[in-house]
Amino acid sequence: MIRTLLRQHRWIAVLAFFALTLLSSRFGNAQTAGAGTISGTITDSTGSVVSGASVTVTDTDTGVAHAYTSNGDGIYVAPFLQPGHYRVQATGGGFGTVEANNLILQVGQTLTMNLALSVQSTSATVQVSGETPLLDTERTEVSQVVDQQVIQNLPVNGRNWSDFVLLTPNVVQDGGTGLVAFHGISGLYNQNYVDGANNNQMLFSEARGRSSGAPFVYSLDSIKEFQSEASNYSVEFGQAAGGQVNAITRNGTNDLHGDLFYYLRYPDLNALDPFSKWSALHNHGNPFLLTQPIHQQQEFGGSVGGPIIKDKLFYFLTSDNFRRTGRALYYETNTVSQTPTGKFSDTTTISPTQCPTTITAAQCTAGINFLLGLQAAPRRFAKETLVFPRLDYQLNQKNLLYANFNFANFDQTFGYNASPTFSNSSPSTNAPTSYHERFAVAHWTSTLTSTAVNDLRFQWGRDLETAGANASGPSVGMGAETYGMPNALPRIAEPDEHRYQITDVFDKVWGRHTFKFGGDINLVHEVMINLFQGGGIYGYSGNVTQEFQNWIVDAFAGQPGDTDPFAGSHYNTFVQTVDAINPISKAGADDFWMKMYDGFAEDSWKVNNHFTVNLGVRYDFQLTPNPAKPNTSTALAAKYNTTIKNVSDRIQPRVGFAWTPYEGTVVRGGYGLFSGLNQGSTYYAMRVENGIYQINYNYNGCNASCTNSNAPALKFPNVPFLPDGPALSNALYPAGGAAPTVTNVSGRASISFHGLSPNFVPPLSQEFDLGVEQALPGKMSLSLGYVGSRATHLPVFLDANLVGQTPHGLRTFNLTDAHGVTTQTTVSYYLASDRIDPTLTSINAGFSVANSWYHSMAVTVRRPFANGLEVLLNHTWSKALDDDQVQGAFGTFYGGNPVLDPNNLKAEYGRADIDMRNRFVGTVLWKPSLKLSNRWMKEGLDGFTFSGTATESSGFPVVAAMSGTVSSLWSVKGLASPPTSATAADGNIYGGTMSSSSGAPTTGRPPQIARNSQPGPGVRNIDFRVTRDVPIHEHVYLEFIGEAFNLMNHPIISGVNTTYSTYTGPTAASGACPANAAVPAGSYFWGCITPFAASTPAAAFGKESGTNSVIYGPRQLQLSAKLFF
Repeated sequence: MIRTLLRQHRWIAVLAFFALTLLSSRFGNAQTAGAGTISGTITDSTGSVVSGASVTVTDTDTGVAHAYTSNGDGIYVAPFLQPGHYRVQATGGGFGTVEANNLILQVGQTLTMNLALSVQSTSATVQVSGETPLLDTERTEVSQVVDQQVIQNLPVNGRNWSDFVLLTPNVVQDGGTGLVAFHGISGLYNQNYVDGANNNQMLFSEARGRSSGAPFVYSLDSIKEFQSEASNYSVEFGQAAGGQVNAITRNGTNDLHGDLFYYLRYPDLNALDPFSKWSALHNHGNPFLLTQPIHQQQEFGGSVGGPIIKDKLFYFLTSDNFRRTGRALYYETNTVSQTPTGKFSDTTTISPTQCPTTITAAQCTAGINFLLGLQAAPRRFAKETLVFPRLDYQLNQKNLLYANFNFANFDQTFGYNASPTFSNSSPSTNAPTSYHERFAVAHWTSTLTSTAVNDLRFQWGRDLETAGANASGPSVGMGAETYGMPNALPRIAEPDEHRYQITDVFDKVWGRHTFKFGGDINLVHEVMINLFQGGGIYGYSGNVTQEFQNWIVDAFAGQPGDTDPFAGSHYNTFVQTVDAINPISKAGADDFWMKMYDGFAEDSWKVNNHFTVNLGVRYDFQLTPNPAKPNTSTALAAKYNTTIKNVSDRIQPRVGFAWTPYEGTVVRGGYGLFSGLNQGSTYYAMRVENGIYQINYNYNGCNASCTNSNAPALKFPNVPFLPDGPALSNALYPAGGAAPTVTNVSGRASISFHGLSPNFVPPLSQEFDLGVEQALPGKMSLSLGYVGSRATHLPVFLDANLVGQTPHGLRTFNLTDAHGVTTQTTVSYYLASDRIDPTLTSINAGFSVANSWYHSMAVTVRRPFANGLEVLLNHTWSKALDDDQVQGAFGTFYGGNPVLDPNNLKAEYGRADIDMRNRFVGTVLWKPSLKLSNRWMKEGLDGFTFSGTATESSGFPVVAAMSGTVSSLWSVKGLASPPTSATAADGNIYGGTMSSSSGAPTTGRPPQIARNSQPGPGVRNIDFRVTRDVPIHEHVYLEFIGEAFNLMNHPIISGVNTTYSTYTGPTAASGACPANAAVPAGSYFWGCITPFAASTPAAAFGKESGTNSVIYGPRQLQLSAKLFF
């Protein structure tokens, strides 16, 4: 019976093994989540160790004292201390008292303070140098602390404390919203801790509030400091294959302190977006692009903290309020005009000249007016209210308790996409959003003996995110514009997530070892209500003009004057998802629990005063339930939709060392295994977007080449099922055009669904590092370090109906290079008959088969704040390669770049989407104290603080695209087309490329160039801040603040045109791609791939298409004031 129980609950057996091992082994202390450690060795004047010495470690901010005793090796360890200012006293029988003052302990730090006792009067106290050591001689991980001086004094756009992570090495932005990636691993595999509590949202694997959502979830005024951990961190930290952020909040002290603040941005102070300004003046943009998208931005609030009972009970409270008004600017980058312009065959022009002859002049005018009307500047408003109270209670000398609660509400109109400007889109594609965040965290630290301490933590949290819709479905993408409800709206709950966390960590000193072991239970209740693609999505194909010509004929289908016999059929694809289980009011709903368990053991072995070894092992287990209603319609469907693999073998050993060969030099290194978590949204997609709960219905239009045999049953703009969200009567369409209706379509559409490989598991990363840190004159240090990682089991999404198959088709293309030289290439491609299960189309399934490599060299020059100056300079040279792992910015649910051949993933190996080869970040903080004899000059110049951040980096690679659709089967009037047996399974020239969202065939990248082989633009940015303190009364002063973000107003390109090539289907001999070329026996000519020919220089590949993001943008000036007391 016991054996059966252990087989069923292997994770329980593993945790039990850890516990037994710990009771019989010598382990030790290293990093601690949300806390720090002070340790050292007590010796006498001859250098001999003193055992049994009484050591008192006192938090001088609160007066809270902790008592310890040195062991037989003279070692004392004070773990789980709140970062702050400390005093260490030591005494023993026959010895006097030695005291070190003014120590500063940082989060995650082990501060070494060795004390030497001398024989003298026991009533005498000897003061020794209490200056915090410049080098951390016991740190083994690759990490960097962003301290309170930096957080409170450096400029940060948006006042989001987590943006400071980008100051540290081996970190790059993942997309443009603030998500970050560590050592070449997608930003979806990091962890974020605040006060030792998990601050991640499980559905999307981001910090709560999401990088694209609320401006901040914890106020900058609530955060004391944090540690950015890039590699080889303590086994106490887990559930991440990337990096860790370990933050702590502020607490009250024995002194009453507080502040009131007000921050203001006003349009007259700020620069215009360079690309928007150029578009308005030179690229057909509307004049409203010359107005500021933000009319006014204000942030106001304050913090206060102090004693309720001195040395006993303390409080801290923050209130932070954010308000922003402005406009969302929607504009057109193509020529759209009622004035006849250009030729019928233009590629980016829309005017009466380009209208087909099968519609009337009035319909042409109405269609163009409809597109012009989509350009608008609707008002936008954002509001956030945040309150953060915290209580600390020193129950007695051995027990410290604290608890805090974070409350935040954020609401924004046009918040579904928070970008300031939108090209070739419309307000109907946006929506109002709301974020409701509630987190309660409690700690109980108890000193059990003079050498044993226990830390117990509890968290309850709720993260509710919702979004409405500005218009009904269907969504229509027709090149020049996109309009209608987008695929991910409305969101009734995305998610409504509750987290319950219990963590216990025990720390024990034993000889020259201290050991730490603990466990963690995270229970996440996920409620998700969002029917992806529920409104229906129409897509057109070709260049802008071709898509317009197809769309406008369809837009007036069935109306008098539209004489095209195939009107309504010229779209490329249509997909709509139907929830077959839930009522329409809860369409897309799923309700499930994800349960995470872990256990760890760690030994910090102080071999001698110059060498420390950190040994640890960690076990992680993620439990996610199988689908309640799996798709078992066929054997293949059941294979990818029945079972979620919950791995129980994630045992992760880690080792690190710190060696001080001589005073002022530390050598560090380490190696370890790190297991991440798979995001809840991927499991949600497998559980319910599976063809049983939710069913994708796909229809293929016939573009410009319609015949009786290929015309679709579904006619634009109709939908086969009633959409969720706003009523269909609210749909957008041109005046006099066809209004969308629900149409019962004869014939069955192709059905696709999502699944996961039976071997789909969380990613696993091997991390290794070696570095040296050298103390320099002037209280500075220089670090040089290598960081490497090898990650496996990263996700990629493929058509499972083709995985393992051999392509049996053969087709030929003409490839024209940039020099105009045309060559013929013949490739094998997947036929529809090559599918494993011919009764199914695509199965969009996740596979844990992608790998990544990362190598870097980082140089850091650091000067901690002293004598009015702090300097931090980081330069990282790195190289990140992978097999097309899912980038964090696009990786929720099942995102990612389309893979060309599902059975040749090695062909995708190349630069990672997040490969940034060079990145420099420098920060300087200077508080001058001038010695001037003239009192008035001294008063006028003293009190200033200058600070700034400079960033210079190379760019990410451009993910190149190919316009046009490589049809599954082509047909041209007057030409002999291939037989239906030659129909391709999916898209691209290999017939194996599918959209990772809809599962429909898609073109993907140009096949003739390597993935991510085209370089993108870099970043150059300087943020600057100056403050002036004006004394008002003793301990009361007013601080005036001026900040400039992107001080030099350097254009920071956030997006470029990605169309590299154009595919053109076969044409008659007089056309652009004549089909009369000779091809090898058994092959069919299938078209031409040529360099993209932009009709204007602005539309060329690699030209900027945006210069604004959440992180960077045009110069913004902010004026503020803070009253300190």
